[in-house]
Amino acid sequence: MSTGRASTPFVRGAGHVDPNRAVDPGLVYDAGADDYIAFLCALGYTSEQIAVHGLTIDDYCSATRATINASESNCPAFSVLFDSSYGEVTQGRVVRNVGSNVTATYTANFESPGGVRVKRDAAATHEYEVTFQPRMDGSQITNNYTFRSIEWSDGVHRVTSPVAVTWPTSPVATTRDRSPNNT
Repeated sequence: MSTGRASTPFVRGAGHVDPNRAVDPGLVYDAGADDYIAFLCALGYTSEQIAVHGLTIDDYCSATRATINASESNCPAFSVLFDSSYGEVTQGRVVRNVGSNVTATYTANFESPGGVRVKRDAAATHEYEVTFQPRMDGSQITNNYTFRSIEWSDGVHRVTSPVAVTWPTSPVATTRDRSPNNT
């Protein structure tokens, strides 16, 4: 269905799956069923709502919700929520090389979202942290959402992680429709 609006990562996600390239993906974000269940719990789903999808997990969510934040899950996407204090946000991820060349070296290319400075823990390769800092240099944020990505490559494989930044309502943001489809 076409809305006539520009799409964003909120609409299209991380992209399409290419079945042929999925056989030799290179890097993967090593997350299992428990990680995704914890992610759903952190988003506010109840054990009963998750059980609708065929999972029997007793009262897992009430025990997990207090201990996990959705941004702590090992999912490929980064969702950064700056509150009105504009403090920095750090998120960690773990990737695993499952490609045909297990000795391949991957290099990360970070495209910073508008108004954000991105720092990566340079010492880590497979387990890494990314710190997102709002730029206080007068960069104009004209939307409540800014987007970019992190791309890992070994020259053969490309693994892209979308980054979505949500800004608090402020005088800097315009007063136009603030839906995720308006960027």
